Amino acid sequence: MKFDVAILATEPLPDVVRQVQLAERLGYDTAWITDSHLVCRELWVTLAACATATSRIRLGPGVTVPHSRHVSVTASAIATLHDLAAGRVVIGVGTGGSSAQTMGLSLAQVGRAETLARTAIALRALLAGGATRFDTGIEGRLAWLDAPRVIPIYLAGSGPRMLETAGRLGDGAIVYATVSPDVVRVAIEHVAVGARAAGRDPAALDVALWAPMSIGRDRERARDHARGRVASACRHPLPVRLSDEDETAIRRVREAYDAYEHATPASRHRTLVTERLVDLMALAGTPPTSRRRWVGSQTCGASRASSPFRRHRASASPRGRRF
Repeated sequence: MKFDVAILATEPLPDVVRQVQLAERLGYDTAWITDSHLVCRELWVTLAACATATSRIRLGPGVTVPHSRHVSVTASAIATLHDLAAGRVVIGVGTGGSSAQTMGLSLAQVGRAETLARTAIALRALLAGGATRFDTGIEGRLAWLDAPRVIPIYLAGSGPRMLETAGRLGDGAIVYATVSPDVVRVAIEHVAVGARAAGRDPAALDVALWAPMSIGRDRERARDHARGRVASACRHPLPVRLSDEDETAIRRVREAYDAYEHATPASRHRTLVTERLVDLMALAGTPPTSRRRWVGSQTCGASRASSPFRRHRASASPRGRRF
């Protein structure tokens, strides 16, 4: 099992670079940088700065989205980043969350499996040095590309069709579907269904479990710190239907969600996140409790775990930091 960190780059760029350097020293495998242009620092500038300041850790968008960046721009950007960090660049692709909502788009409007598939196919063609047909009807290619770029493409999903698309077309899948073993197993099976439909071996896919994580000696503080991330997770569909009580609680969070307070520990909508939702969506609490729950999640078939990181603005001390 490998461990990644996902960073919401809302703090000054030098601080984000230091966070990635710390993750590298601590042995994390990959640092994923959020792509939400109205909430975070600019994705590609941030990744370039991190690439020049590190030497081992893998780097990539977690995740970039097609409605705010044309696929040709994304392909050129990630191929250029490869020049700075050859062999340690990855790309996570989704269909949008806060980046869509801050532009007045709903997740239902942008969250289409067909969009994810088209983006993945176009990216792979462009990075291989080939051409792809754009929505305008013309074909385009990266004219400057001197050789193919081998960059793993991870496709993100939480609902059945997205997860199956990830299995069918991705080098890896980012699974955002609670930390409940029963739910995660169903999600990963959807990834496997997609892989088998494409004649691929599901075991060859790198599956990342995307899970809010907040661990500390103070149980209540750790759990409260996770609520903003849990609220973010509640916006996305799941591969199973939950209990009526859970579905009602999730609906309340979705209706109140303010994308400009995306995943923040002090967000107003976090007050709607129940204790049950924290347990369902996050590994949050004291180290012994979180360790036991994590051991249970490891049996579901994921090959890596990614935990979002963000410092609590109310505290600049290390006590305010949670992985």
